[in-house]
This record gives sequence, C-alpha cells and structure tokens, in this order.
Amino acid sequence: MKVLITGTSRGIGRAAALKFLSEGFNVTGLDIESDTISKSQDAKNKENYSHFTADISDPSSLPEISDVEILVNNAGIQTPALTGGEKDIQVNLIGTMAVTQKYAFQPKIKSVLFNASVSALTGNEFPSYAVSKAGIIGYMKNCAIRLANSYRATCNALCFGGVLTELNENVIKNNELWQKIMDVTPLRRWASAQEAADWIYFLTVTNKFCTGQAIDVSGGERNCADLFVW
Repeated sequence: MKVLITGTSRGIGRAAALKFLSEGFNVTGLDIESDTISKSQDAKNKENYSHFTADISDPSSLPEISDVEILVNNAGIQTPALTGGEKDIQVNLIGTMAVTQKYAFQPKIKSVLFNASVSALTGNEFPSYAVSKAGIIGYMKNCAIRLANSYRATCNALCFGGVLTELNENVIKNNELWQKIMDVTPLRRWASAQEAADWIYFLTVTNKFCTGQAIDVSGGERNCADLFVW
C-alpha cells in the first residue's frame, strides 16, 4: 500500500514513516528539509522509502505522486507570537489544503489523516496557530464528506497535546515550565512520537468506519489561553 506523509524529516512525521515502513508499506516522505530516513540505522525496510524536498505552502513545488492510498498531513509550523503569525496559516492550513487536493481526490485513496492540535479544540496557544489548526478541522470535515461520497475513504484528524519531540525541547528541559505543564495535564506526561505514530497508523489502517472526527489525544490537557504554559 502506498503512503504519503508530509513532514517526515523529524518528530511525529518521521516516527509515522518508520511505523509504516516497519509494517511493510511503501512510504513517500515530503518535507522542506532533507531525507533523514534512507540512511538511518533505526529504519526498517528503508528501501521502501522515497523522499521529496518541497514546501507545502508553495503548490508549484509539490511533486507528481500518483495513486496515493493513505495520505497523512503532518507538516506544520508554530510561530510563538500573539500577533502576526500569518505563516502558520499559510503553511498549516493553506499548504495542507493544497497537498490534500493534489493527492487525495483520486480513485486509489483509502484514508486521509490530518495532524491538527488540541489547540484547535480549546483555542489555547498563539492565535494564528490555533486558527490554522481549527481551520484544518473544518477542512477535514468537508473532505470527509467528499471522500466518503466519491471513494468510500475515511478522513479524520488527530488533536495531539504535548508530544516529546526535539521541537519541544525548550520546555521539556526547563524544569519550571515542565512542572507547570504537568500541573495542567492529568496524565502527568506527554505522548512519545511513537505513540503519536501508533495513533496515525490505527486511524488510517486499522480503522475502516470512523470518519469526519477530530480526536483529542492530549492526556486530558487543561491549559488556559490566558495563562498558557509554553
């Protein structure tokens, strides 16, 4: 089965690519950064991985990839600012829409998944980031209807809270901030990138009937926008 994942050079996207490869899938990665999987020691079946360097916010850079069966929209950015942050919307929302329209709407498609954020459900974090992720959920619901009607494909979004990736090391390694984050996270931990990858695999491969859903995978995070800890 042919899988396309955006944002595979690190973090959740890389973990998802490794998960699908370990299960015997053919995986194509698309990232603004270079390939970190093909020469990696921890990648099983890495001969089944191919990589394109592209910027999802620039539709003209998207390569021609045919017959995608599973599309995982993972690529995204976060601008730590209360004003501005237009790039978040351009990449996270507009770029994701361009990827989906190019690769998902064709007869081979079986499942589409969006990496949204618990911020899309709560309004927490920086304004443009929250808006971009909330927009993804609205777009996902629209796609779920069209994909089901045309191709009987599933389409969902995962709304992660904190995930243990290198992008979050500035707070993970700050004892004071980390304690504040744990105080608003009932499970008192964050998900690992591998746990996130397992969720992605479940909703796109194991799942055959759930569609149009935005699923909170945040450990019960109760952060508050006015006192947001990050």
